[in-house]
Amino acid sequence: MTRGKHRNHAYVIVPDSHEVEPHLDQPEPLALTDRIAKVLARTDADLSATETLKLEVERHASLSTLLAEYDVLAREAQTDRWAALLDVAPFPENVADDVFTSPYYERLEAALARHEDAGHLAAVALAALAPKLTPGEGRADPAGQLADMLDQATQKLRPGRRTRARVAGLIPTPAEPIADDMQTALTERQRLIEAAARRLVDEAQRVGASWASRLGKPPTQPRARIQWQAHAVTIALYRYRYEVTGSSPLGQVQSVRTREQAAEHRTARSAFAHLRQLSTRTDSFQRPSIDRVRRL
Repeated sequence: MTRGKHRNHAYVIVPDSHEVEPHLDQPEPLALTDRIAKVLARTDADLSATETLKLEVERHASLSTLLAEYDVLAREAQTDRWAALLDVAPFPENVADDVFTSPYYERLEAALARHEDAGHLAAVALAALAPKLTPGEGRADPAGQLADMLDQATQKLRPGRRTRARVAGLIPTPAEPIADDMQTALTERQRLIEAAARRLVDEAQRVGASWASRLGKPPTQPRARIQWQAHAVTIALYRYRYEVTGSSPLGQVQSVRTREQAAEHRTARSAFAHLRQLSTRTDSFQRPSIDRVRRL
């Protein structure tokens, strides 16, 4: 219709009342203007090159896509390292090959990552747990069995001091050494994820989201305020990552489904505790001055 020089005509086809089939559900009656609006709201045309490029950029820049890409890259960055550690682990005879060919191998890699993310050495854990595997037919899959043993050990041990940097304070970064091209890809996605998580906090505060109000007020002291905002970003990213929608900042504990989520829930819970301490500390700093004003 953009080609019409002098006038345009739009024709709306309506059902013939004489051809109505009573045994079928009938569409709701619409005025002609409503029918035109309904037609115009639908498009079957191919997107232009510019529209396609814009949608692709938005898709690749979306937070969910960035998180998925970071997870894949982080896992790939550690594949050779896990293989090297498992290759020298003291497995019982005829077990090592079954571990490497197991359908649960990726699950084992994830358990090794969680163990190190908690501040422990995977090599030490493998030295202690690998000899305990039970070989033979009819036994549990060795990779799955070892993954369960690692997770149990991780839960029983107190968090270690070998802390690792985390994306937005939530997602552990893979251990070095990492190839330069892989590190570049991870760093770029980390930057974009953290920027998007900060926007989540800003938007929640702007609209007065109930979960954001439960974080308390940011401190007035610059250093404490920066720390508070960092913890708020961690909580916002956890909510987005695991689709938490309620007023509780971290959702219900019963909604935690996976071991990965459980580990990150503990991290977010720690961030929330530190954040509340910062808010409370600020209040305690402010109250004496108010009392002094009242006395004066």
